[in-house]
Amino acid sequence: MAKDKIEKLADELMSLNPQESEKLALVIRAKLMPEIQKQAGLLADKQSNPQMAQMGRPMQMNMAPPTARDVAMRGILR
Repeated sequence: MAKDKIEKLADELMSLNPQESEKLALVIRAKLMPEIQKQAGLLADKQSNPQMAQMGRPMQMNMAPPTARDVAMRGILR
């Protein structure tokens, strides 16, 4: 039953003339606008909060390269 409804809807969409297609695109954009704004707001929140921006990224070890003294103490440099 749902399949028939979807197929009918697809047939109707494919038979739209260019003016009707433009109107449909405008209506769809208008209906999606709140969701797009919500997602843009979430993205802005993540960018403004460094901790949130780091989530999902692999942790980086920010270690300074060893100094000559460190290397000498390990016995690598003589």
